[in-house]
Amino acid sequence: MPMQIQWRIEQYQRVLSTQDYIHDAIATGEEEGLVVQALTQQGARGRHGNKWEAPIGNLYMSLLLRPNCDLAQSGQLAFVVAVALSDALDEYIDGAKHAKTLKWPNDVLVNNQKICGILLESDVRENQLNAVVVGVGVNIFKAPDFAIDLNAVAKEPVYVNKVRDKFLDKLGETYALWQETGFAPIREMWLKQAHGLDQPITARLPSESHKGVFNGITEEGSLILDQDGENRIIHAAE
Repeated sequence: MPMQIQWRIEQYQRVLSTQDYIHDAIATGEEEGLVVQALTQQGARGRHGNKWEAPIGNLYMSLLLRPNCDLAQSGQLAFVVAVALSDALDEYIDGAKHAKTLKWPNDVLVNNQKICGILLESDVRENQLNAVVVGVGVNIFKAPDFAIDLNAVAKEPVYVNKVRDKFLDKLGETYALWQETGFAPIREMWLKQAHGLDQPITARLPSESHKGVFNGITEEGSLILDQDGENRIIHAAE
C-alpha cells in the first residue's frame, strides 16, 4: 500500500476561503499534503458556487491532493473523503442512539440532518488532472437551520483540532486504499452507510429535479435512479 501522506497544517484566524489558499499554493508547485484551516471564512462556498455561513466554532479546512488518476476518476474522491469523515465521527457518535448516513454525493448526515459537507475542485492543465482541492466543513459547535452539530450528539468532549487530526488520519488510510486498489472497496463502504438507499428520493439538479428509487451508485460513483423500472444515471457534476 502507498505510504500515507505527511500532512502539513497551516492555521489562520480568518480567511476569505481556504479553497483559494490551496489553489494559490498549487500555482506555486506545492506538493500533496498541504492543509489550510481557518477559524472562520468570509467567502465560504459550497457546490455550484453557493455561499454559506462559517461561524467560529466549527472545522473549516481545505487540503491539497495530487492523485494518480485521470480527471474522470477524480470525482471518486468525494466518496473517499466521506468514508474517512464518517470513520472519524464514529469516535464521537453513539451509533445506538444516533443514525449517521452518507448522502450522495458529498454530505454526512446525523439523524437526517447535515453535519458535514465536502467540496471538490479540480485543477486541470492541458486536459490532464494536476491536483484536487478538497474542502471540508464540519459543524462542531454551531449549525445552521435544518442542520446539526457534533457537540449536540457527542458521547465525549469535542475539540475541533482533535476532530481534524482524527479525520486526517482516516483520510490518509482511505486515500491510500483507493490509490492502491481502486474504487470498489470505497464504493462498498460508502453504500453500507448510504442515505435513502432503496427508497424513493428526489435528485435536485440546478435546472431540474428527478424522482425515483435510489438504486445505488455506479462503479464510477454516479447515482442510479430507478424510474418505473428504468435506470437513470445522474452524475455528481450535474
